[in-house]
Amino acid sequence: MEGPRSFTRLVPQLTHAQARMPLAVYGYCVFKAQGERPARRYAAYYPFCDHSPELVALRHAATHGLPARFIDLDVAEQASLDPQEHDDELARSGPDERHLQRSQYLAHLARQLGCRDHEELWEHLFEAPALTRGTTAHMADLVAYCQLSRSEHTEDELRADGTLAREAEMAAAVREALAERSPGAGPVLAVVGGFHAVVLPALVAAGTKRPTVQTAAIGDQASALIRYGLDRLDRLNGYGAGMTSPAWHQGLWERMLQRDKAGVTLGARLRQEQTLALLFDIAAELREKHRLPLPMPTLAAAYEQALRLAALRGRDAPLREDLLDAVTSCFVKGELDAEGMLVLAVTRRRLAGQAVGQVPPGTDRPPLLRDFEARARRQRLKIDDPKPRRLVLDLYRRPDHRLTSRLLHGVTLLGVPLATRVSGPDFANGLGLGKLQEQWEYSFSASTEAALIEASVYGTTLPLAVAQRFEARLQRLVDGDEPRHAGAAAALLVQACVLGLHDHVRRVMATLVQVVAEDAAFESVATACSVLGLLWESREPLEARALTEVPALLASSYQRALFLGRSLQGAAGDGSGLIEALSRLRELLISAAGQALDAGLFWDLLDHLQARHDLALIRGAAAGLRHGAGRLDEAGLQTVLAGHLQGGVTPVEAVAFLRGLLSTAREAAWQQPRLLDTLDARLREWDEAAFVAVLPELRLAFAEMTPKETDRIAQAVAGLHGQGDLGRLVRHDLDAAEVQAHVARSAQLLARLRADGLSGWLQS
Repeated sequence: MEGPRSFTRLVPQLTHAQARMPLAVYGYCVFKAQGERPARRYAAYYPFCDHSPELVALRHAATHGLPARFIDLDVAEQASLDPQEHDDELARSGPDERHLQRSQYLAHLARQLGCRDHEELWEHLFEAPALTRGTTAHMADLVAYCQLSRSEHTEDELRADGTLAREAEMAAAVREALAERSPGAGPVLAVVGGFHAVVLPALVAAGTKRPTVQTAAIGDQASALIRYGLDRLDRLNGYGAGMTSPAWHQGLWERMLQRDKAGVTLGARLRQEQTLALLFDIAAELREKHRLPLPMPTLAAAYEQALRLAALRGRDAPLREDLLDAVTSCFVKGELDAEGMLVLAVTRRRLAGQAVGQVPPGTDRPPLLRDFEARARRQRLKIDDPKPRRLVLDLYRRPDHRLTSRLLHGVTLLGVPLATRVSGPDFANGLGLGKLQEQWEYSFSASTEAALIEASVYGTTLPLAVAQRFEARLQRLVDGDEPRHAGAAAALLVQACVLGLHDHVRRVMATLVQVVAEDAAFESVATACSVLGLLWESREPLEARALTEVPALLASSYQRALFLGRSLQGAAGDGSGLIEALSRLRELLISAAGQALDAGLFWDLLDHLQARHDLALIRGAAAGLRHGAGRLDEAGLQTVLAGHLQGGVTPVEAVAFLRGLLSTAREAAWQQPRLLDTLDARLREWDEAAFVAVLPELRLAFAEMTPKETDRIAQAVAGLHGQGDLGRLVRHDLDAAEVQAHVARSAQLLARLRADGLSGWLQS
């Protein structure tokens, strides 16, 4: 069987009577760190479903007592030959079909036959006709198909990607099996991909030598049998390790076995029944779950169209694409990108399937999975069933709850679908810090177990795996693979404490010192200051009391931020990031962590920005911060307001200043009556075009107000015009389109009156 030879030990589990497909063998290896290059990881999935040729052959061998083995290079050897860079985030597909999928000949053939891709071409040429023609014709076409695809690749290309070495290994294994046969034994059956099968007989006959692959750089390698799901097996869901629409093929396989067992002749009827059954399932789900009306004539029309499309395309029975086209034509009423999205989503989910495999009893459980289960039970987590549960953790008063929190944050970092934090303090982002408790929702499922096994690539215990995963993220920042932003580095420092990786914080702090010194972005360094301040204030629940260097690092980062602030010109995006950074520094100075910082430097910076920054938005924000702190009195604020709202600045600049002011001192809108007076007078000076031009900025200026604050401001504005009551604020008898139509009609009437010399009527 094509597959890493170390998988042979898993054959008894794969063929066990209680094994339920789909399953997958997950193999990985870790390359040792070399010099400045960190450790690298390589992982691959080898999925099996009931109709996988390898599994069919293995089950036959087990039933008849025949020896069976895997004969390909091991995962570590294939990784050593792989010219591609290994990516910590992605696992590859073990059964590699990239040569067939990238074949220009097959792509041209697909276009000639009206097939959309390699998958449809394969089903059109081989899957659909397989039950209605002889084996000789079928094999002849199959050999030609694979041979033509292989002819496009040079020997150098196949040597470079490891194909020749793998084929030499498989040929040597076949020769060994031939030599080991006892007298009178039957033939040796090799089940391999078609790309290799067309050359393997010649390699066996030529006595090709087994390759030597250097694996000295491999530090760790392992493999495990894991539960897999049909949805993961489906390539449409983004997994390379699988096939398109596995439930479609599984249904065909099961029907074929049932008919074969009953002695019924196989033929086109098989696919026709499968098509009709799936159409019924799709229609039932759309009716019952989504209340989509699909009468029986519509269902009959879809089935008829699938049959006619297959005939039109030269097929005896429908393929998956014929079914999809029929559903699209008959079930979608409206736009495909609107109403059709739901129908196609349900169809693809039905084609993919939801079944999850089950490993047999006695299957080896990888060390990481066993370690997690022991720790989870020690922390009293319920992991014996998939029932959703809620967990409340008291981070400030319960050390054991802090351990549970670290465990959940750790598995989240590993990408394991176990728990979701729904409430509680977010120390890295400074959110919800007033909350003393952390709330989680968790559920242990088959996907959780599979993901934990996959995470074994990072370590054999949960603390080790979390530490390795965290180190990989830190290394990406150090190497510049991720932007070297001071804010991101500071967030990593807090994350290390949240995860309980206190023995890693020294390296993170050293990296943070370097990044702060290099980072020329004021917003990023200001964010780092804010995060460091929050870390110091939260050192009790984070158990970071020993990080005595934090105050000094905070002071140096603060000075760096203010130095960068003196040279600020312009602003990235809409300027909100710069305003947020200034506000963060203000909050830092009034916190306990900021008491030792020189606040005078910050106020000097705001004086400078208010007087000299080229954006009115930032000048307004600086004025608002100074006013809120009592460093710009009412008279001074009125002078600045008058200069922007009554002076010679453009309407856009005037409103930008107002927006900046209200973003940092929203209370000025009702505490400074002259602000509304001045703004009201300026608005009445603008014509409609000028007002419409600044309307988006005006909306943004008041967008952060609460409904109560908005009503308060509206009441004050109404009072300026002698209106004591705001009147009816909401009308439900008119929609927006009607209002706009009335406004347009009114404008036309006013224009006609003016044109007729009746403008005097407008005055009265």
